[in-house]
Amino acid sequence: MLPVTIRELRCSNCGSLNRVGTYGIDKLPRCGKCQSGLPEPLGKRILRRLYVFRRLFMIAAGVGAVAIFKPSILTDFLPDSSTAKPPTAAAAAACVGVSQPWTGLYASYNPLERVSRLTIKTSPGGYYFVKLEDSVTARPVMTFFLRGGEIFRQDVPEGSFVLKYATGDVWCGEGALFGPTTSTHKADEVFEFSGTGGYTVELIARKSGNLRTRAIDRNQF
Repeated sequence: MLPVTIRELRCSNCGSLNRVGTYGIDKLPRCGKCQSGLPEPLGKRILRRLYVFRRLFMIAAGVGAVAIFKPSILTDFLPDSSTAKPPTAAAAAACVGVSQPWTGLYASYNPLERVSRLTIKTSPGGYYFVKLEDSVTARPVMTFFLRGGEIFRQDVPEGSFVLKYATGDVWCGEGALFGPTTSTHKADEVFEFSGTGGYTVELIARKSGNLRTRAIDRNQF
């Protein structure tokens, strides 16, 4: 049996030292304390991006091979231009191959003790990127990534926070969010977290819902 190389990597977010075994291209190594992504070699980042779109490459290679013998294959299945919608594959390609995170804590910017529980429920389909901001300074406190239809629970620090969220179909990274399909929103309520209680937030459209949200510009997110 070949020996396993163990690397010690320090998290750039919380400073914790992590022991990481052999890197895999199908899963981003994360900090055991704050769950932020750990630094990894450039070669692994490139392989990870290629791995995410392996199916697209296989499809493209298959279409290319068929096109050699039947050139019309490239136009036989094109939809009418008056009703065509941008395909998910095209949107994914525009995002330069960023892997979809799992539901959970994406990043934490506040070192204070987490004393209150936040529960978030989402509608099936698509992805959600949720941000808690300090209601006074507007600085980010924590961010979360959720896959549609899943329930997420996380302890958060004490304080007054504003909740914002972005939705879309293809994750392009924290900077670009979900690319051109991104929809951004903000809850009207200011959430007061303390050690004596928490909140359950349903990001699900309901006529009888008690959480009012409004659409905001991308640059306000």
